[in-house]
Amino acid sequence: MEEGDFRSNITVVGLGLIGGSFAMALRQFNVGRIFGIDIDESVLNKAVACGVIDEGASNADEILCKSDMVIIALYPRDTIEFIKNYAGYFRPGTIVTDTCGIKQPIIEAAKKSLGSDVEFVGGHPMAGNEFQGFEAASRDLFFDTNYIITPHESNSESGMAVIEKLAAAIGCKCVTRIGAEVHDRMISFTSQLPHIVAISFANLMMGEKDMNLFTGRSFKDATRVAVLNKELWTQIFRMNNLNIIDRIEDMENMLHNLKNAINAQDESCLQILFDNAIKGKRKII
Repeated sequence: MEEGDFRSNITVVGLGLIGGSFAMALRQFNVGRIFGIDIDESVLNKAVACGVIDEGASNADEILCKSDMVIIALYPRDTIEFIKNYAGYFRPGTIVTDTCGIKQPIIEAAKKSLGSDVEFVGGHPMAGNEFQGFEAASRDLFFDTNYIITPHESNSESGMAVIEKLAAAIGCKCVTRIGAEVHDRMISFTSQLPHIVAISFANLMMGEKDMNLFTGRSFKDATRVAVLNKELWTQIFRMNNLNIIDRIEDMENMLHNLKNAINAQDESCLQILFDNAIKGKRKII
């Protein structure tokens, strides 16, 4: 990234896994000053002490008035509340973006609350792991991942271009623009359904004894994301419930087809399902 690609001062709201990783990834570039906003003073002190941010505050209005770009890395409900509560504190010309895995409710809240002199660009870095907090943050978290931008009618080409440069700078391999409605439908399949499957597997384990003696890598891989952030995923499931229910019903139908083929010992049907699975997997490799 070259000097001048970004505005002078960048603020990250919420220095957890995602927000902390954003600040760490941006720290290696000449982006002016990096500010942090978090309700946990100890996290702010730690981030300042290790040089990840230049200044931190739990009171957002102290920081927003001197920020050119604001990255909100909070849970979906908290993101909406932050935008509503601090809409009047963003300086004119500020570009605001978020990191939520659900987009329609966030964009609607931003459009309703923010004035025309502040541009909100919805964003979703497809990165993360089963850990939480600033301690788990890493400047390499976004390396070789996908980043989705969800434009709306009030976005400018220049505003979206800034977020595209931001995504490329932190290491994302592919940046895609797609409508919020399409995003929420697609992400219910590629992100939320796998978590539901992992949760289901892990819950089934509760009724069995000595399961650890009979699990291999495939089971561990399938249940890895079952260790999740309960508050975050409860919000995501509630806010994208209709799309998720559709995906669960798709999965139920697929399991029903497999069940019938196994019950009927239908080798031909099983082979077709296996072939389709291989083709589907290869599409994303």
